[in-house]
Amino acid sequence: MAQHTIATALPTRLAALAALGLLLTACGNEPTEVGAPAPGSDESSPSAPDQDAPSEEGDGTEPQENEPADGSSDIELTIERSLGDEDGLTPESGFEEGVWTLTCAPESGDHPDPEAACTEIEEVGTDPFLLDTSTMTCTMQIGGPEVVRVTGHIDGTEIDTEFNKRNGCEIERFSEVEAVINP
Repeated sequence: MAQHTIATALPTRLAALAALGLLLTACGNEPTEVGAPAPGSDESSPSAPDQDAPSEEGDGTEPQENEPADGSSDIELTIERSLGDEDGLTPESGFEEGVWTLTCAPESGDHPDPEAACTEIEEVGTDPFLLDTSTMTCTMQIGGPEVVRVTGHIDGTEIDTEFNKRNGCEIERFSEVEAVINP
């Protein structure tokens, strides 16, 4: 009779736990996030389809998946800034309530610094705009009453999210796009 040792049972258990973790992660994501590349992954890897190549079905004149069909900018955002109900907290210096628009390539809109905001979006991509911190373990701290709702699209990805400073994860997420939401 064969004996299972720790050396043979442990890898099997680890593989099962890893598979379960992937399943749980996929179940908690929005449908648009499930097929998205992992943060920090190289989308230009050989296994990724070439986004700029014409589709096999057409003659290459149709807009690509990440290009708006109407010829508008790849990045168009509406940024609504407000203050939450946290009593006794004062907003960061310079934070004012209001609504801005931001368009990139070319940079325009009534955003105070569209060039810096567009550069930051280019650097961080859509990850901070799609990140759902509700299932993350975060430090219990409040950084301020600032609340910023961002809607629109970035490179064909629909954006509809809220930034705030209600816990450590959200504070970090807020700071990742500071030039966009609080220049």
